[in-house]
Amino acid sequence: MPSVSVSRVIGAAPSEVWAVLADIENARRWNPAWSRIEITSTQRHGVGLTFRAHLEGGEHYDFEVVDWSGQERIAFAPVREPQEQYGINLESHVFRIREAEAGASRVELTAVASTRGLRGRFVGLLFWPGYQKQGLNEALAALAAIFEPPAELEEAEEAAATE
Repeated sequence: MPSVSVSRVIGAAPSEVWAVLADIENARRWNPAWSRIEITSTQRHGVGLTFRAHLEGGEHYDFEVVDWSGQERIAFAPVREPQEQYGINLESHVFRIREAEAGASRVELTAVASTRGLRGRFVGLLFWPGYQKQGLNEALAALAAIFEPPAELEEAEEAAATE
């Protein structure tokens, strides 16, 4: 199974990062590709929650929360019909949160896929990791931006404080 991981230190406590990730209805805050989130299950939190992520172009993808481990790990898996099998299939996105230095968190985001056939293995080994890594880094950057002001804003605040 091909997998790829990225990590980033985010200037917020693990509990704060968890609160953002666990707020599934507002997941578009850290995944800018999703324009709207629709909860499709009666369950609102935890393993078994299902949701539909809508894209700007009208497409949508269904997901299920498959891991929800006490402010440390949350995983989403695509919901597919059994006949929807491709050469490479995303199996899950997993967020792991742990304390970094005081007041900060190290967040690791992993994408795991499965492959079918020679073509799927080839794509899974050579092309898929780079493509996924770009998307994972964008998601972590958007997550970090929720807690960390842009550098230009910090510079403006510092300049104003010295005047």
